[in-house]
Amino acid sequence: MAFDGNFVHAIIDELSILEKGKINKIQQMDDTSLVFKIRSQRSNHNLLISAHPMYARFHLTEQKYEFPFNPPMFLRVARKHIEGGIIKDIRQIGNDRRVEFHIQSRNEIGDDVERILILEIMGRHSNIIITDEKYNILEGIKHLTPNNNARTIMPGFMYQAPPTAEKLNPRTEDIEKLPVRIDFNSGRINRQILGAVEGFSPLFVKEIEHTAGHFTIRNMVPAVKETLSKAEDIYPAIYENDGREVFYYTRLSHLGEPEETFDTISELVDHYYHNRYHTALIKQKANDYLNVITREYERTERKIGKLKDDLLEAAEKDEFQKYGELLTAYMHQVKPYEDSVEVLDYYTDEKVSIPLDPNISPSDNAQKYYSRYNKLKKRETAASEQLDQARMDMEYFTSLLHQMEEISTEEEVDEIREELHEEGIIKVKRNQGAKKKNKRRIQLHEYKTSNGLTVLVGKNNKQNDYLTSRKAQNNHLWFHTKDIPGSHVVITHPENQIEEQDILEAAMLASFFSKAKESESVPVDFTEIKHVHKISGAKPGFVTYTDQQTVFVTPDRKKVDSMEVKH
Repeated sequence: MAFDGNFVHAIIDELSILEKGKINKIQQMDDTSLVFKIRSQRSNHNLLISAHPMYARFHLTEQKYEFPFNPPMFLRVARKHIEGGIIKDIRQIGNDRRVEFHIQSRNEIGDDVERILILEIMGRHSNIIITDEKYNILEGIKHLTPNNNARTIMPGFMYQAPPTAEKLNPRTEDIEKLPVRIDFNSGRINRQILGAVEGFSPLFVKEIEHTAGHFTIRNMVPAVKETLSKAEDIYPAIYENDGREVFYYTRLSHLGEPEETFDTISELVDHYYHNRYHTALIKQKANDYLNVITREYERTERKIGKLKDDLLEAAEKDEFQKYGELLTAYMHQVKPYEDSVEVLDYYTDEKVSIPLDPNISPSDNAQKYYSRYNKLKKRETAASEQLDQARMDMEYFTSLLHQMEEISTEEEVDEIREELHEEGIIKVKRNQGAKKKNKRRIQLHEYKTSNGLTVLVGKNNKQNDYLTSRKAQNNHLWFHTKDIPGSHVVITHPENQIEEQDILEAAMLASFFSKAKESESVPVDFTEIKHVHKISGAKPGFVTYTDQQTVFVTPDRKKVDSMEVKH
């Protein structure tokens, strides 16, 4: 990612179509992000502005977002002061990642007033601030109190720019002073340039270095100017850089050919951030349930450890039974008030010393050993049964943790929530649970093999149960990783029209959507649905199967992406 000062400069040019546009409506979708509905040049535009700590940005968007019913305080202030206003000017401060939207609006008595919407794109310090024409703060989406911060962002205070080091503006003659700021003997020229020039990112400095070949006092400023000049040609694209995706608004020669290009900068940013934002939102929503599952997993793990200790202790029961029998057999040899007695163990023909309680009779000592034996025997039986159940629970929670890693939609979060409620792990309001259940229709994930056959994948227990028990037909092939938590996978096919390649591709999907997705040569069992049976009384998603065959496949993300059917 490189939403630097140069990027801001370019996207402001693109957003010039919003100047003289009217802000018809403002909506806030979360704690840090808003969408402005603007009418300009006879068209409607949606402008997204975000101060998200990871996804701070501003651009036109075509995506649909959900908005809370109760407007937050910042949104109320924004609607009061700038909704219905006209955007007079959008300006960048220097070459920094600070932008001002100057808006002509009306106050409570109908007089024309100027309001300034300030966006600071600075990572976790990003902010959105509304001020009057004299930069008195009306509201900030993030408040900074005077006690612990270098500046104050609160209503009633004067707006101050973020404290930053004095840097050169590359779009003015200041850039000629750059060589003076650089110590060529100390190395790390790229980092020194970043510290000396406003609005440059490491990605852009790499491009300057690519232009220069090797930085010298003479070629540094010409290389900066040449690279900035080339950057006037808009070429929004996504590149691969050291194994991760990066985007930029212009061509980056040092990264070679891009992976994907876009017609506008807004389309690029909208595409790049939307999936990431949506995924982060889903993960945030799922986090509470993940914590619950993790807690239950750890609790079950501790329970298994305790039950194993109980079984080890119960293993002594046979010795207590033998002591009772030997005391009964040699009762006549036991003298009163002794703390032990030595007798012949007729099981081993060896002498054995039996501890005694001197305060009770020999017969009571024998009964005490029988009582301890019976108590441990019951304890062993109960611990053994509980251990079997705890191990099943452990397998269940392990599969849930895997499913939480694969969550990609809000519907899947709701399905997990419903399952946890049905299993008595969490409580849900009755009316809320019923409403969700009545409205929900389980959506399976669909893929196509090279031969065009449909493969259906369940990514959680509700989807797995629906796919295996209701959706699939008896002759359909069912796939699951062997002894590894994972998804149920079914390949639907007409009679006698399935080939080995289809089987291998379906098995590959089963391996990819399992705990073994990062492994190689993963064993995957497959059999016909008629041989798959749900275990009575077992946790959701648990089945048994017979007549299976096993293939070994290696998960392939690119292949999975190419097989996916988009809806």
